Amino acid sequence: MGPWLTLLAQLDSAQPEIKRQLDSWRQDECAYLAILKGHSFIGASQGTLDYFHTQRDSFINATPYDFSPRIQASGINSIEQAQQLIERVHQGEVVSTNWLHMSQLGRELPTRVSMLPATHQDGQVILVRFDPADRRAKRREDVSNGFDRLPPQLISSILEDSAEAVYISNRKHKVIAVNKAMCRIYGYSADQLLGRSSLELQGFCDISERQTDFLQSLEDRGSWQGETLKTRSDGSQFPAWESCRKLQIDGETFYVTLFSDISAKKRLESRLTQQAMVDTLTGLPNRHQLKLQLDQALVIAQEEGKLGAVIFMDLNGFKNVNDCFGHATGDKVLQLVAARLEASCIDKASIARLGGDEFTLVLSDCQDREEIEAISKQLLAIFDAPFEINGQKFYLGTSIGIALFPKHSDQAAQLLSFADTAMYCAKKSPTHVLFYDSQMHRDAQYKLKTINDLRHAFNLDQFKLAYQVIVNLDGSQVIGVEALLRWHKSEEEIVEACDFVPLLEETGLLINIGQWVLTTACEQVAKWRAETGKPLQACVNVSATQLEHPDFVQQVTRALISSGLPAKGLVLEITESALLRQPKRVKNTLLHLKALGVSIAIDDFGAGLSSLSKLGSLPIDTLKIDAGFAERLNEPQGRELCQAMIQLAQALKIQFVVEGVETLEQKQILAGMGQGFAQGYFYGYPTAAEQFTKANFILH
Repeated sequence: MGPWLTLLAQLDSAQPEIKRQLDSWRQDECAYLAILKGHSFIGASQGTLDYFHTQRDSFINATPYDFSPRIQASGINSIEQAQQLIERVHQGEVVSTNWLHMSQLGRELPTRVSMLPATHQDGQVILVRFDPADRRAKRREDVSNGFDRLPPQLISSILEDSAEAVYISNRKHKVIAVNKAMCRIYGYSADQLLGRSSLELQGFCDISERQTDFLQSLEDRGSWQGETLKTRSDGSQFPAWESCRKLQIDGETFYVTLFSDISAKKRLESRLTQQAMVDTLTGLPNRHQLKLQLDQALVIAQEEGKLGAVIFMDLNGFKNVNDCFGHATGDKVLQLVAARLEASCIDKASIARLGGDEFTLVLSDCQDREEIEAISKQLLAIFDAPFEINGQKFYLGTSIGIALFPKHSDQAAQLLSFADTAMYCAKKSPTHVLFYDSQMHRDAQYKLKTINDLRHAFNLDQFKLAYQVIVNLDGSQVIGVEALLRWHKSEEEIVEACDFVPLLEETGLLINIGQWVLTTACEQVAKWRAETGKPLQACVNVSATQLEHPDFVQQVTRALISSGLPAKGLVLEITESALLRQPKRVKNTLLHLKALGVSIAIDDFGAGLSSLSKLGSLPIDTLKIDAGFAERLNEPQGRELCQAMIQLAQALKIQFVVEGVETLEQKQILAGMGQGFAQGYFYGYPTAAEQFTKANFILH
């Protein structure tokens, strides 16, 4: 019993249906099966290895996403989705899903994947079955080919004129018949071939292990097939694919051998293998070749006790190049980056491009961590000079994540994942270089779980709005309310918007959630206006992603129409940073909103890099002065700064709202600085609509 069948026989399951499946699959040697432990494969059937055009050594310890594109056809990240599915199976669920795989030669493999929980030696594993979704890849049942009904003379003629070489030998392995293709390929006449030893023609040495295996296979199974190296009459050699079958006819033993010259096929395979290992755009090794290089480096590091590192690089600002100048220019930039990396003279590095703007280096035989840090600084330095294409200069940077081996892991897939995680954290680091640590992994897992929870939060009605009052500084009259998004994750846990809105932006969920917030706030304030007769304003926070959406003005219009709230009753609050990402598009959107009659406020003013020139050129109605200024009103300098902010608003002839007012003293100081508005805990905490109604509409 081979290692795969042995491994399969050791599996068990507490679920009866899965046990029946296991028994069935143990009888099907051709089934496309594999076994996952954690996130890595520990075994696979020969059918699975053939399906992925890979070898057992390359498949074992690989992950499902090593044989997947980065993004599935649905647009979902393969790693994120695969980890979620694996986690569901670890919890006891049977999962079946459509998945796009990639063979090791780069061929797309649409697949129906089934994953079943099982146990192996008291440890939890997953049994995976791959069913090709491409009907052409599915096995067909054997049917009669009709040869058994043809006259012997016709069969003889077919063999004689076949393009494939055929020869027949007797029980002593002496050649007794050859066809024309045999003579043509070998370069011998029929007379020269008849009577020769078929073992000699096969190219086996008399005492070779392969000849022994060949003869033993014919004796035990009655057939053999494989690749051999044959020699022509002129002494030249060529690879051949050969099959031999032992036949017993009327008490006589015959061996029928067929072979074909596969030289052209081997050259094509070599070329395809080379193409499959090289990134066609940059000429650098691709993911598959990097994996092989990393596996080799890990073996050497383990044997010799050497320190190594995987460096994961992502280009900062590359998306802007593609968006503004097109993908053709972006491709040229990537070629220039690859050229600089190759010219950087880092002798210990194997450089590869994984795809997009991601590059990876594998460092071997490093002295210490300081040497790796020095190399990372060398990599940062190659981006100091701009990249010039057709007279246009492009300034790019890079973020670098580093995973050490064997310290962090001795598994290639895990090291790449760790370095990728460190790289994403490095994007927020001032140095743009970070070494992996376990906290990053825990943070990444928490983020992944949070994103998954967010995807279901809306359908579970977990998003709620809390309303905070905005009052007039003169008489504390309610003039508006700010709608604040809250995530009621559970009865005990309520999450504020600042802790999850960035994740909504990252996953693309913010557009729909933002539309719901806008519509709900408009409906509630329209209801309060009707009940109280007060000209209340609904203040709604808007992200840069919403502002840049081409349909945002229409979304605002629909919210106003459906709620019945007049345009002057809506204030859209945007941050200063939202003005900087796409200034032309944002300005155009603000002008359209202004034309509707909607008011625009700059939120948290003074907390960021305020641009007075932009304030003067944009249709801004209100400055919301950051809460940090109210906190410092008890200091002389703090009062002066707050006064300066208010005077700026007065000079621009726009309103101001001071956020974060929490004490009577702060209120009294602000009342003497000018006619404006305030917001903060002193006037009221954010509450649900019902509590807000009871608490605030008596202030007059």
